[in-house]
Amino acid sequence: MIAVVAFVALLVLLALFQIALVFGAPWGRFAWGGQHPGTLPTNYRIASAFSLLVYGFMVVLALDRAGLIDVLPQNFSSVGSWVVFAYLVLGVVMNAISRSKAERWVMTPVSLVLAVLALLIALSPVTERAFTGMVLGNGAGEVFCTSVMESYPPQCGADSPAVPGWDWGTVEHEQSQSIRWGEYSFDGVRGHDTIILGDRAILMR
Repeated sequence: MIAVVAFVALLVLLALFQIALVFGAPWGRFAWGGQHPGTLPTNYRIASAFSLLVYGFMVVLALDRAGLIDVLPQNFSSVGSWVVFAYLVLGVVMNAISRSKAERWVMTPVSLVLAVLALLIALSPVTERAFTGMVLGNGAGEVFCTSVMESYPPQCGADSPAVPGWDWGTVEHEQSQSIRWGEYSFDGVRGHDTIILGDRAILMR
């Protein structure tokens, strides 16, 4: 968690720096190879604006990886964390060989710290997340309903992730013919189309 907080804080500072460049701050010697030591020309300002999107993606990825937000499949955030690490390592190299002394001395250490923090985030264990909603089994497997159709017995939306390892024998549930269901709260690890169950599910009254 400390690595994530430090990573996000440093990215916010870099974002403020890029915003300043976009609006004409004369700090070009610290960015883009120092080719324009003062105010950046328009094309480089556009590049600085685009870098804000990259920073934003990194922030979302780090927060999602830490379990502070839940917007990405955990498989994606795991792989994405390593992609970000590789990108930042490349940034260390590019800053280290910059023709601008200011960029070499200031941005190389910053990039190195970011790369180390990104490595710690990528190596961190997958965080379990809390899920609350309907679990339904129809004999072909159990799913966590992302949407529930109005019918009896209920039906889940087609994009509902599977919950392998679900045991109806350990939880109370309703049943109609071969279909079983109930509203539960449980922790698990979210993949692309699965949820790996963690702690035992609790029936929601």
